Amino acid sequence: MIECMEFIGKVVSKFTIYEDTIDGPEICIEFTDGTVFSSCLKMSTSLEATVTRDDGGQPQLLKDYSTTPVSR
Repeated sequence: MIECMEFIGKVVSKFTIYEDTIDGPEICIEFTDGTVFSSCLKMSTSLEATVTRDDGGQPQLLKDYSTTPVSR
């Protein structure tokens, strides 16, 4: 959980939900003091794949085929 303490006591002037942006759903909250909070749900895909060998102790990593996250 993330608590956004800087929003306490602020007055909301506009609250918008964008359902279908390029990156996914987005929430935009504008405050009367000119500050804006936005949050976007981004989906990403990654592959976690490894080859290990267990010689009776901790598994030893032989090869990592994992990929970095790819945004959709």
